[in-house]
Amino acid sequence: MFGTLAAIAVVAGCTTKVQPVAVAPVSAAAPAAVAAAFMQAVADSNLPHMGELWGTAKGPASTTNTPANWVQRVGVIQAYLRGGKSRVMGENIASAKEGRREILVELTRGSCVKTVPFTMVLTKQGSWVVNAIDLNAAGVPGKSCQSNPSGTSN
Repeated sequence: MFGTLAAIAVVAGCTTKVQPVAVAPVSAAAPAAVAAAFMQAVADSNLPHMGELWGTAKGPASTTNTPANWVQRVGVIQAYLRGGKSRVMGENIASAKEGRREILVELTRGSCVKTVPFTMVLTKQGSWVVNAIDLNAAGVPGKSCQSNPSGTSN
């Protein structure tokens, strides 16, 4: 009998309690991580996911349905940003304001390298979304890298 109790005590002492780990959605992450996830959605041609990561302080476009033509807008954004490689370079600290951040994203298409500013906003739900992208800085879709008047590429 003592052996059975000892065996039960040993088994009970060796059990492991597994605690589920909560994984935060991408939009709850830092602004740079949201910008990187947005660019991955661009590369994947995943317009619904882009709509989850793009919006206003009211929330993601896919949730608020604002603007009403958000699907067309993210389609245009995707056309300007797709192709090549992207990497988040970092945050422009000088432009930081409460609830707003500017993230710089580098786009590389062949030998053409562009730096594109993304304006991120903090939603009322406490998550970050892409709010605005300077598409002019990305260049014209399907066109080779334009030269500056000085003759250098940008």
